[in-house]
Amino acid sequence: MIIWDEATMGTGVPELDTQHKKLFEKFNEFSEALASKKSLEAAGDILDFLQFYAKWHFGQEEDCMNKYKCPIADQNKKAHAEFLKKFDRFYTEWQTGNMTSKLAQKTYNELELWLVNHVARTDTQLRPCVKK
Repeated sequence: MIIWDEATMGTGVPELDTQHKKLFEKFNEFSEALASKKSLEAAGDILDFLQFYAKWHFGQEEDCMNKYKCPIADQNKKAHAEFLKKFDRFYTEWQTGNMTSKLAQKTYNELELWLVNHVARTDTQLRPCVKK
């Protein structure tokens, strides 16, 4: 489960922080769906949302980093592309029915770890740029 911590994850941009919280909320919902063996349809609906929302959010964040001239903007954009590539493979496997529950949990754990680390280590580098 991902828990939001303003002190270690806040970017200084309320809109982005709200979007991060929403991503965390949906990742947690997906984790709960996997753990409780809820219907595959419910888990699939969450993945549909995440696929759209992550792409949209990353665009918002990249625009913000460019606006505030954040020195890691290019690095951030590349990291987003890597995440989306992994997520798209996961999503395709899920949609085609080739996803086992063990593989779903393993992949989810990798994506969750990436998301938490990315927000805490990369996205927070926006904070000093916003304060300037």
